[in-house]
Amino acid sequence: MTPPKLLPPHYFALAVIVMVALGVVDTTSLLPGSWYLIGIIPIGLGAGLALWGSKLFAKAGTNIIPFTESTALVTSGAFSFSRNPMYLGMNLALIGLALLLNAAVPWLVVVGFALLLRIKFVRVEEQLMEATFGEEYLSYKARVRRWV
Repeated sequence: MTPPKLLPPHYFALAVIVMVALGVVDTTSLLPGSWYLIGIIPIGLGAGLALWGSKLFAKAGTNIIPFTESTALVTSGAFSFSRNPMYLGMNLALIGLALLLNAAVPWLVVVGFALLLRIKFVRVEEQLMEATFGEEYLSYKARVRRWV
């Protein structure tokens, strides 16, 4: 299967741009005082999780680009508690950004991004993994949740 022209990091970058633009326009304030700074935590956790997942792919020598052939089923490290730690990391970073922006409308982008990943990437990738790794993937899928 041919990889899509726009990959999850592209959608992530677009989501960040849209969220910041919406945050500038939306002047509502959801959190009192400086509580919005708590957004730094999920941004850091998300970036770390996405980086950890990509390093595990590199260590296993398997392809990170969606819809391309996987040569290894990575189940250790971050993949031992999430089947999609890189996507989870991107979502966490967007949650952190939404908190930092301290506005309501950017949260719509967070939800839209999560749905986009689920519909456009995760669903297809799960089918490909099952076709490639069969029972080994089904066993992994049975014991490890999609997100957390």
